Amino acid sequence: MCEPWLITPEMHAKLQQIVLAHIAGGEIEKAQHEMAAAMPAKPVNRQFEVIDRTAVIPVEGVIGRKFSSMLQESGVVSIDVLERLLMVAAEDDEIDCIVMAFDSPGGRSSGVPEVGQTIHRINETMKPVISFADGMLGSAAYWLASQTCHITAIGSADVGSIGVYAAVLDQRRAMESQGYQVDVFKNAGATYKGMGIPGTSLTSEQRDLLQMRVDRMGEQFKEVVRQGRERPIADDAMRGQSFAAEDALKNGLIDRVGSYADVLSDAAAYGKMKRSMKRG
Repeated sequence: MCEPWLITPEMHAKLQQIVLAHIAGGEIEKAQHEMAAAMPAKPVNRQFEVIDRTAVIPVEGVIGRKFSSMLQESGVVSIDVLERLLMVAAEDDEIDCIVMAFDSPGGRSSGVPEVGQTIHRINETMKPVISFADGMLGSAAYWLASQTCHITAIGSADVGSIGVYAAVLDQRRAMESQGYQVDVFKNAGATYKGMGIPGTSLTSEQRDLLQMRVDRMGEQFKEVVRQGRERPIADDAMRGQSFAAEDALKNGLIDRVGSYADVLSDAAAYGKMKRSMKRG
């Protein structure tokens, strides 16, 4: 809460439901633990595979930072681990091209701009990086994909959600109705300390600060996309909505609608071209 998010609202709502269930405890939390215990130990291979000198790096699940190994095995993306994998592939002489295979609704904003810069640098100075939307390519995931040289999406992909938001749950009245009152003590002048504490409402100054942070990152998001994409993208396509693959293509968000086989073929061509340039 009180933090800019680069995620689809639907997934953010699911995360909130999980947190609220843990707070509530009881049968709801018990059912969630039972579901988690029934999951395979490692349903997703978090390392990358190499196919004919192409590294395929999966970017699947909610994007965050410094996730534990247990969470990563449950199907999330730790942005710092992703950056290390990209650098390993970029520095490997046996790899000519990198494919980032996405199925992600986005996630936290922390770390995304920096990893986007890393992807741009690898693509410009080391070896080609291309993107494949194998499902959802939303928000923070699209930020990263926009810094690659080519984006392909399957026909049923969901692409876009270019925007930033922060959500604050005001529980003051609900807690007061239960007989609770929250008092926050802070030093003089610390206007923004304690912002968003459960049981309190935001002041006008705190609201202004959150809006400023969201606006600033939102403009940065659109600017990064414009710089990363060679095709022009209209403001109307960057209003937080998602597009089916064909509409994403029309709006310049992707370069083609195709299959995984198409992506591997493109990667081989990009890699071959890069090798030729090095020899030259």
